[in-house]
Amino acid sequence: MFEDLGQAYLPQTRWPRRMVDRDKCEKCLRCIDSCPTAGFEKDEEGFPVPVGYGGMDQACLNCWNCVAVCPSGALTIEGPYQVPAGRYRTLTTGEVRFPDPLADGRPWDQAEPELTDTEKLIYKRRSNRLFKKKPVPKHLLHRIVEAGRFAPSAGNCQPYKFIVVTDRALINEVEKGSMEILRRLKNWYLSPSGRRSKAKAALFTAASLLAANKLDPRPFTAMEKADRENNVIYWGAPAVIFICKNPRGISNPDLDCGIAAQNMVLTAHSLGLGTCYIGLSIEPLNFPNMAGTRKKLGITPPWKAITSIAIGWPRGKIDKVVKRDSPPVEWIG
Repeated sequence: MFEDLGQAYLPQTRWPRRMVDRDKCEKCLRCIDSCPTAGFEKDEEGFPVPVGYGGMDQACLNCWNCVAVCPSGALTIEGPYQVPAGRYRTLTTGEVRFPDPLADGRPWDQAEPELTDTEKLIYKRRSNRLFKKKPVPKHLLHRIVEAGRFAPSAGNCQPYKFIVVTDRALINEVEKGSMEILRRLKNWYLSPSGRRSKAKAALFTAASLLAANKLDPRPFTAMEKADRENNVIYWGAPAVIFICKNPRGISNPDLDCGIAAQNMVLTAHSLGLGTCYIGLSIEPLNFPNMAGTRKKLGITPPWKAITSIAIGWPRGKIDKVVKRDSPPVEWIG
């Protein structure tokens, strides 16, 4: 246990290796714009360069979105994201693989013709952070919300509420208010010198006993990106859907909200739209200084925000099949 606690703050990490082929790179910088972690910077020649900061050697979640959005195939990634020990030890297998839905090892382009449209959509969907300013028509937003309404829920109690926001000023208010809170936490956590402070290690180790899932190092990279981009949490998306739960829902209302949200995300991508799950603003919404914003959003008791989805028209090609870290799978019987 104590050994685990010793790795609770800025744990030693084996990072994926990101490589840029300068002969192929068009210097479009879509990788920089779409990276959720501020994991790339532009060098003197205008090429993207993988970077780390704040005590992290690299800032990469291994999401492969930079590879997906690169129009010239200049970006490649090798290896998994792994924390080998401690409280935030990763439990993935270390394999990073393309989809193998038919379990026969065939390349994707050979397996794809045998898959259903639903399967293809699931494997190709990527989180979109490059949005056009073009608004999403209300009738399409209705189709997305209606898909959420028809998600399964425990006891069919539908313990959720959907709040569709297309008011840019209100979206900006959520972003600004959230970052006022997140910025303080992020600046406390990240180390400008790159050294792991013993005082911070003690502080965040103690805090991780109460909120382990909130103090994983990876969300702090998203906070850094939002801070550098002038509070932009929703990436300029023209629409945001907040999914709220009724805490009195049967069994596990959080799970029911997640199922409904995935119905909406898959529907949006089937309509040619792009989406990105955004949880960064959700915890700050519960703080007292955001009471006025909650009221404007209609998040009043008993409702509590669980997650949100940024929705809009993709700027260029986003959805693409990529490799993914692999969780353990056990077969019994």
